[in-house]
Order: sequence, then C-alpha cells, then structure tokens
Amino acid sequence: MRPFHMILQDVAGTELRRIDFYAEGPDHAFQIARNESDGVHVELWQGTTLLARMTKSGANIWKLLPTTSRIIGTEERMAARRVHEHVRMGSAPVS
Repeated sequence: MRPFHMILQDVAGTELRRIDFYAEGPDHAFQIARNESDGVHVELWQGTTLLARMTKSGANIWKLLPTTSRIIGTEERMAARRVHEHVRMGSAPVS
C-alpha cells in the first residue's frame, strides 16, 4: 500500500479539506470522492508528487484539468497541511 492524499475545495472556494489514505493505486481516490458534491475541485497527490487535478462535474463524472493550472493556491495548500498536522485521519475545514 502506498500513501496518497487529496485536497478538496468546495464549489464556492471557501472550504479546503485534506483526506489521507493508503491504496495500491491512485484510482482509489475516485471511490473516496464519489460522495462529494458536483463542482468540487480535487488535487490528488502521492507523497509530494501531484498526480492529477480534477473537478466533479456530475454523478461520478470527473473532468481532468491541466496540472499546470492553479485551482488551489499555495497558501491554501499550506493551510490544509497545517490542519493535517493536527488531524491525522479524516478531514477538517480550513478557515
């Protein structure tokens, strides 16, 4: 099993959450994110490597986005990481 994490940003761009998980491959991220609302933005990471940026556009339909565009800014990612330092598993909102 390998470590992965997702950073999710809600449609309004007001809430960030980080979800950590272990899986054989990155496809497991879709199973974790399937209950998210349409329009949620997701960055999928394996360790320090960004694997994908995507947006949920419908019932389990995902639009892949270029990894060069910025959906979630650096400051927000760092805030999400700081929250994760205090919350080992699950997710937590970032203000």
